[in-house]
Amino acid sequence: MPRLIDRLAAILAAPVRAAAFLVRGERQLVDLRQLVQSTKKTTSDAASSARRIDERLDKHGDRLSAVKRELDALRGEVSDRLLRINLQLGAMTRVVQDVRASADADDGHAATRTRLSGRVIPVAVEPEEPHWAPVIGGEVHPDPGGKEWLLLDSCPFCGHRERTVVVEWNKLIMLAKGPDQQSATYNYSCCHSCGVVYATRRPVGQRFLFLLEHFGEVTGKAATDGVIPNPMLNPYPLSEADQQRLRHMAAQGVWVSDHLGLKNDEYVEGALRDRFANSLHVDLIGSLVQPTNARVLEIRPRAGTIAESLRRLFHADVSVMPMWESQKLLLKELYGFDAKGLIDYDHFHIPFDGRFDLIVCNHILVHSVRPPEFLRELRAHLSPGGYVYFYNEPEDREVLEKGQSIIAHLNPLHMQTFDQAAMIRALAASGFEITFIKSRDCSFMVLARAVEGTVAWTPISETALERRIAAYRLARDRAILKVPEEMRPRLGSHWTAAIEHGLAAGAVAFDDRGQLRFSAE
Repeated sequence: MPRLIDRLAAILAAPVRAAAFLVRGERQLVDLRQLVQSTKKTTSDAASSARRIDERLDKHGDRLSAVKRELDALRGEVSDRLLRINLQLGAMTRVVQDVRASADADDGHAATRTRLSGRVIPVAVEPEEPHWAPVIGGEVHPDPGGKEWLLLDSCPFCGHRERTVVVEWNKLIMLAKGPDQQSATYNYSCCHSCGVVYATRRPVGQRFLFLLEHFGEVTGKAATDGVIPNPMLNPYPLSEADQQRLRHMAAQGVWVSDHLGLKNDEYVEGALRDRFANSLHVDLIGSLVQPTNARVLEIRPRAGTIAESLRRLFHADVSVMPMWESQKLLLKELYGFDAKGLIDYDHFHIPFDGRFDLIVCNHILVHSVRPPEFLRELRAHLSPGGYVYFYNEPEDREVLEKGQSIIAHLNPLHMQTFDQAAMIRALAASGFEITFIKSRDCSFMVLARAVEGTVAWTPISETALERRIAAYRLARDRAILKVPEEMRPRLGSHWTAAIEHGLAAGAVAFDDRGQLRFSAE
């Protein structure tokens, strides 16, 4: 009975709940309708506001354009005023120099005035993103994704991690043709310990081989048609016709007299020139090493002159490792040397068994992609106490003091550069003790001996490091201002700073007519 009563109560209550639900639902529907109406009104108001804003913008478009024109004119006026101020400062500097010179003359000293170059330097250059035309032939670059780069986090010679970037680019930044958009930036840095300036970003693998295959183009040494006229420096593969021509030229021998009247393309003119140039190296080695009956390896000979002279004069047992096919053929034709393969700068390997008493290296340390491995390979193939002789290694005094453009000097195959102290420290850090070092025509001749254990060396002083970094930065700024006119926009964003630094250092100055020129070097 109680259950029946409960069921009846539930049945009677259902209509009440349903009515209440309907009332709530109707209220929610009313609220929803009001929300829709409100949203429509808001949307309509927003659209109206947008139309009014568009109308206002349309009305003020001419005014905005006028304001932009005024800003552009103001920017130009400010630039002109800054230029006039710079010119006035330059003129004042010249007056001070003249007054100082007059005072010196009055004191009995010779009066001197800064001599200026004939080249006029623009005060401003509009920057532009660099772009390179493809190298001759237009081959597809083997590393389009930019994966074959070796990024160094420490000095490749002494292992020190602290460094300062002194030059961002290699020579490609000033050439019209190049491998790809990435190849011009190497970020050359000065090591804070040994003082070597080295590329912290360097190409490896197929990327490096691509540079070698287009040696003439990427170094700017090829003629406009891509041909290198000197057969001893031809980096390209030889055709059958090339080989026949070289054999015919080499058949004339080395000692070709002028009275024979042969044309330059009828004999290897550079073979005798190479013999004369390398005679001083033979004399040095003969005097300091005395290589009688020694086993000798010559790396990157041009024509085999040193190896031939050591064989002839000291009965040395000689081997050769050339760089190009053309050199390999000439070594065979001129002196009968059989070369095993060609130099691999990326993964350097000596393909001969046993050890040598002397290893002669021509212009190779500057190009070594992996210097620690290269120097270890030399040591592994030297007899205990054996010698290594480096020659034609560029001295950076050529760009720091002689005025040559450092950007032009650092072609994309140059991985490091030295002054004398840095060269000594770099070799000492790899276990080589200097026997003799001399600079000739801004190139080093270095004779060093492999020793057991470590070689003591002293890191560069703080004062010397500051001077070295400052000298490189000035050389960088000077090189920026020397790039060919058509390439200036590539470095336009660095132009103003380069002028400011040059003025402060006295590397550039204004002439009497307010034109900016290089100080005479």
